[in-house]
Amino acid sequence: MRPRTLHRVSRAFSPNGLRAVCVAHDEAGTRHLETWELTDAGPRRRLRITLDGELPLTQCVALDDGRALLSWHEPGGVQRIDLFDRTGGRRPLGPCPTPLRLLPGLDLPGWMATAIAYGADDHSTVFRVGNHEPWLTPITRLPGRLGGAAAIGACLAVTAVVDGRPTPLRIDPAVPERDRVTRLAGADFRTDAHVLLSRAGRVLLAVNTDAGLRLGVASDMAVRLLDGPQPADSTVTPLALDPTGSRLAAAVNRGARSELALYDMESGALRQVATPPGVLGPEAAWTDRGLWLPFSGPTRPTVFGWMGPRESELWWEEAQSGRHPARLERLPGAAGPVEAVVYGPDWRGGAPVVIALHGGPDRHWTLGFDALFQLFADAGLAVIAPNQRGSTGYGREHADAIRGAWGGPDLADIRALRAYVDKTRGPGAPRPAVYGSSYGAFLALLATAADPDGWSGCVAVAPFSSVSSLYADANPPTRNLIDRLAGHGDVDDALGPRDLLRLAERIRTRVFLLHGRLDETIPVSQSRALAHRLIDAGHGHVTYREPADRGHAAFTALANTPQPREITDFLSLPDARRGASEGQGHRPPLAAAAHH
Repeated sequence: MRPRTLHRVSRAFSPNGLRAVCVAHDEAGTRHLETWELTDAGPRRRLRITLDGELPLTQCVALDDGRALLSWHEPGGVQRIDLFDRTGGRRPLGPCPTPLRLLPGLDLPGWMATAIAYGADDHSTVFRVGNHEPWLTPITRLPGRLGGAAAIGACLAVTAVVDGRPTPLRIDPAVPERDRVTRLAGADFRTDAHVLLSRAGRVLLAVNTDAGLRLGVASDMAVRLLDGPQPADSTVTPLALDPTGSRLAAAVNRGARSELALYDMESGALRQVATPPGVLGPEAAWTDRGLWLPFSGPTRPTVFGWMGPRESELWWEEAQSGRHPARLERLPGAAGPVEAVVYGPDWRGGAPVVIALHGGPDRHWTLGFDALFQLFADAGLAVIAPNQRGSTGYGREHADAIRGAWGGPDLADIRALRAYVDKTRGPGAPRPAVYGSSYGAFLALLATAADPDGWSGCVAVAPFSSVSSLYADANPPTRNLIDRLAGHGDVDDALGPRDLLRLAERIRTRVFLLHGRLDETIPVSQSRALAHRLIDAGHGHVTYREPADRGHAAFTALANTPQPREITDFLSLPDARRGASEGQGHRPPLAAAAHH
């Protein structure tokens, strides 16, 4: 049987909105480049090309004529770009002189794509990606890092920092270089503004006002602030403008799910479109043939949905049979209920329970398709994936609760949830296990130190031992994230500083550490130090795996990798409170396991 698709990533629409391209991952671990076309009967896949090898940091660009560009990074950080024709023929364009961000092209002859590079000199360069040599041509150079960008016909609108403020600029490649960059017409006001989308000569902006962020439309003469859309208890992500530039398709995000809304920017009318439980992708295209956009649900890996020009409902591919549904539950946290995505058998029964913690920490679990949770549910595990304090999607107060207090309010919520699960299941039920990746792995290990006898096991993928040690070892983007989210603060409570090397002696449950050797986000030295410290502290049940060919996403739920079965077996082991031996979790010592 043909392996089923698990993910469609690096999605991009062509400038005319009729084509799309993405990278699809299937259950066997194979990657495919897919090209799609919006027909009068909806989205149709036109091409599926198998891609060989690891392809980290992929970017795609769809061309109006059906061709596609694919960018990826080779080991060592070299970025390459290939051009695929409509029949699948592949032509390398060559390595890039510096990391590039790829965008759709402008309406100019020979202009396939636009590329933006941020150099070591703190300047950004805008390039044309052309059909012929030289395939990469510099257009202009600006100070700082450029943000949002959108094509306005033959020109480009970008967000740049001018006089200390994010400001929309217009770049016109057809004029002399000295006149090429100007402020976007009508955007000369003293506030921050960011470019979001463009259509029919209009540019949609996010404008920072005294009342908070507002949407605005920049036209030839002025910027007009909009009254919406902003439904209560939600956030709104603009997706696409209609062919006239007067209506906006937006994702209305409420916690773990999102819905589609259509907003008339002239009348202010907002219309909700029936959307099944799941999440909408952050990109879309709206043409005379209708609106199409990515959607993912618990039983649907990302598909392209479509609403015809005269219809009011979205059309989706059928859900995949054999997939496990998910549900949302509100469960007790330390300061009130938290929403959780739940898979598998009822956790209130006797099945093994896994509390899964997301990374970030500025992220949240959603009702989108999750191959990992499908894998756990296949093994009979009940999965509880909470969006504890610190998670995004539930308002600023919820997200900012851990600013300056990583491992504080979020850890308190996890401890309260674990205690509630234990109490509900009764004294004879197995204790829950805990799983986490990245920041979630750090939080999971903290939870086992805070409640040494409360867990049946812990799987930590790419953890770090403390914020201070990570900050000293990490790359600039990771340090920037720590600074932005105020991760340096200490939590003053009985557990003390959140340093896992100091807390190692408190961790008594079985521990499975997994860390890709090529991880550039959290150096693998963090997990090595943790494993050695646990063993030195007398912990006899530590499993350590270090895949040599993996990066930060060391664990993927793919059939051709050894870790999925090992981890699900580890999480499914009987609990010691039910008479099993803790020694069942024992693996070879680190010296033997580190190179597996």
